[in-house]
Amino acid sequence: MTIGIYPRKSVYRDNSDSVSVQVQLCKDYAGIIFKDKEITFKIYDKDEGFSGKNMNRPSFKELMSDVQNGVLDVVMVYKLDRISRNVQEFSAMYDIFQQHNVSFVSVKESFDTTTPMGRTVMYILAAFAQLERENTSERVTDNMQALGASGKWTGGKLPSGMTSVRRQMGEKEHSYLVVDKNTIWLVKLLYELVLQGYPITKIERYCRDNGIKSQSGNFLNTSQIYNIITNPVYCQNSIEAYYYFQDLGCTLPDETQFDGKKGLIGYGKTKNGKQSQKKQEKSNWTIAIGIHDYVMPAADWIAAQNRLGINKMLRTAKYDCGILKGVIRCKCGARMDVRTYSKNGIQFSYYYCTDMFRQGKSKCNTGYVRIEQVEEAFLKQLRKIRFNPDGFKLRPDSSGALQSSSSIKEELKQAQSSIDNLTAALMNASDSPAAKYIVSKIEELDKHKNVLETNLRKATLQESATKSLQETENEIYNNICYLLDNFDSIEYTGKNELIRKIIKKCVLDDKNLHIVF
Repeated sequence: MTIGIYPRKSVYRDNSDSVSVQVQLCKDYAGIIFKDKEITFKIYDKDEGFSGKNMNRPSFKELMSDVQNGVLDVVMVYKLDRISRNVQEFSAMYDIFQQHNVSFVSVKESFDTTTPMGRTVMYILAAFAQLERENTSERVTDNMQALGASGKWTGGKLPSGMTSVRRQMGEKEHSYLVVDKNTIWLVKLLYELVLQGYPITKIERYCRDNGIKSQSGNFLNTSQIYNIITNPVYCQNSIEAYYYFQDLGCTLPDETQFDGKKGLIGYGKTKNGKQSQKKQEKSNWTIAIGIHDYVMPAADWIAAQNRLGINKMLRTAKYDCGILKGVIRCKCGARMDVRTYSKNGIQFSYYYCTDMFRQGKSKCNTGYVRIEQVEEAFLKQLRKIRFNPDGFKLRPDSSGALQSSSSIKEELKQAQSSIDNLTAALMNASDSPAAKYIVSKIEELDKHKNVLETNLRKATLQESATKSLQETENEIYNNICYLLDNFDSIEYTGKNELIRKIIKKCVLDDKNLHIVF
């Protein structure tokens, strides 16, 4: 019997059981409930520090892969919430266990899934684990929202040009934002440039050309500039601001608090997802009155927002061209975009390096390359692949290639048969001088058997990966054929979407185009 042990130390508490303690407790428990079986353990212990609500854990993914490939007979954890804290995800995980005849055992709760009662208790405990986590999250969120609504700074990265101070309020100390007179000049400069009509990409280049850097000592990028310009923290709390945010659907304090004396604070601008933070729609923002001085009059701050909207409209594609947009990269690694203009009634379109455009030719000297030239080279390569599918084969890592799983199984069968025969011979010759040689041979075969079992697991995983690779190759090839056969009838957006599905990226290196599938 092969038992996979999955330990994980809580990311929230320092006093939770260590990974090594969890492993040992699982081994001891397995020795009790499976005392009549020969047990092999496989430990998945690389997820220390990962949250239980995050299913994208390295060792957990390895565990599930082994379950699906028939490597494990039992999955064992010290406590149910070590492996999952979400009922829906746990249910999906347990369905996979059932499909592959893998039992699940939890030491702390003292149950296993081989019994109906064990399965019922398991689902109940998973539900309570999720409920506890959601209640904790709600309490934290409610507390943070209450602090934010009263103008307090709830933590996180400080806005540019701001610092924070601690002040006594009643029996507690709270943090508040304060304008930093030594660094706020940068923020004011960015607003001034926007109001002069500079697009964000041009502001980025302006800062780089003039050696203007952030407080961390790095050059500002377009994302950082955009976040500064759209941050309500710099806006005056005047009645104009109230109506602006009201039109956006934001949650606001009473209108009478907008007296034009202080700045604002925006909360709920991002939301933590399973793997990363996601920006929220402005209608989900909560706007509070801060105690810090405002940086920009409300009229100017709102004008800057409207200016960004105009810039965005000007950047919207006017022409359906550049079917490689989104997947083409420059030799320097930067994204390539499309520029189109008309001259004497003739339309000209080019791919260009965005780093070169923003930072100059000292950063990249690729220049502008005609779209027709690049796309003809791209389609030419696809045509070659169509008539020679081997030209784009996705090759798995061939290092450490193993013999087939079927041949390993045959060797295992022979090794076990030899062990059985020698064991029978030993019973009849226990008092014979040959007994020690028989025992030695059994031990040698047993070691060989362990090696074969390890190789079988690796070979099974490798064959599974190869099969998946072949399916991907067939899908890519069929899509290439469809694109070429229907190229003239597919609209621009359809071509672009299909190409994004076919390839990961293509790299333009001078006149050479390299496609990566």
